Amino acid sequence: MKNLYDMLFVQIERKREEMILLGNQNGLLSQETINASQQLDCLLNHLHYLESHT
Repeated sequence: MKNLYDMLFVQIERKREEMILLGNQNGLLSQETINASQQLDCLLNHLHYLESHT
């Protein structure tokens, strides 16, 4: 289970960095930034689910 957490943390950090970069390049309301934000939300929800069900 620890490997899954580690993988999720890495994915979350990468997606967060991508979202920040997109926000700086394209603006916070660009579709690319919004998509990255939604993807980050999904990753965070997945992590929260794992934490609350293990």
